[in-house]
Amino acid sequence: MIKQEKKVFTPNATTKLLVDSTLKILKKKSDILDLGCGTGYVGLSVAKKIKFKNNYYFSDLSKKAVELCKKNAKKNRIKIYAKVGSMYNPWEEKKFDLIIESISAIAKKVAVISPWYKNGIPCDCGEDGTELVNDVLKVTKKYLKKNGKLIFPIVTLSNKQKILKTANKYFKNVKLIISKDWPLPKSMYSKKKLLERLKKKGLISYKTKYGLILYSSEIYIAY
Repeated sequence: MIKQEKKVFTPNATTKLLVDSTLKILKKKSDILDLGCGTGYVGLSVAKKIKFKNNYYFSDLSKKAVELCKKNAKKNRIKIYAKVGSMYNPWEEKKFDLIIESISAIAKKVAVISPWYKNGIPCDCGEDGTELVNDVLKVTKKYLKKNGKLIFPIVTLSNKQKILKTANKYFKNVKLIISKDWPLPKSMYSKKKLLERLKKKGLISYKTKYGLILYSSEIYIAY
């Protein structure tokens, strides 16, 4: 059981895809970093389901998130190392076999109208949602061991092509693990015209089918 709190990002469908993707590719004992850990859901879920013993590291910009992550780890009897800090600042002297990145990456105006970033949860990802994730992609290789890998999500309520362009610039291999469509929350339909404008500008992408607006979550592996 992973406890949640109002001011810490609540795991969603994309978060669960990250867990499934990690379990799919993890084949040996590893040092694993859950970057932008929030409640700790991704790393702790992997730890609970995997058969072999890994070393788990967690970090988040939010002190409240890291405190909650530590509580969840203790509750689930999982040993972890957790630190507060922006991006890789807490891990300057550390390298990992696997980094799972789940830092926010949604266009600013979409985040404002979404149900995902309420109660003071920040989403300062820029106009097209790429600022934080692209900053991570540019420096991640420095924190990976030889043959280390990065798993990261792209939600198409951001500029997907811009993120992939950065990923392909800094990694030799970038491969899609899984893609899944989701219906947009009904509370966002009143802002349909705003979404259409953002789509026309190329800041986000989505599909329409049977009167529904569908966005996608895509999980990639880079190495």
